[in-house]
Amino acid sequence: MNKDILDLKTMAEAARAAYKMGHLSREEAIIKIEPYLIRVNEKAVAIAKKYNQRPRKVSLTSFLR
Repeated sequence: MNKDILDLKTMAEAARAAYKMGHLSREEAIIKIEPYLIRVNEKAVAIAKKYNQRPRKVSLTSFLR
């Protein structure tokens, strides 16, 4: 993972933890998590295309579980 994606992951995980503790509303958590999910799903599509597979994308709901 490069530094950019690692920073987005750290921010998304912090937002998820804050949401689960009730410090953030769902809308605030979505705003902070969405950039990470976009980058991860782009990478999933690229890897799937390389190996001629179906991409396994991450949804917001599954990330918040």
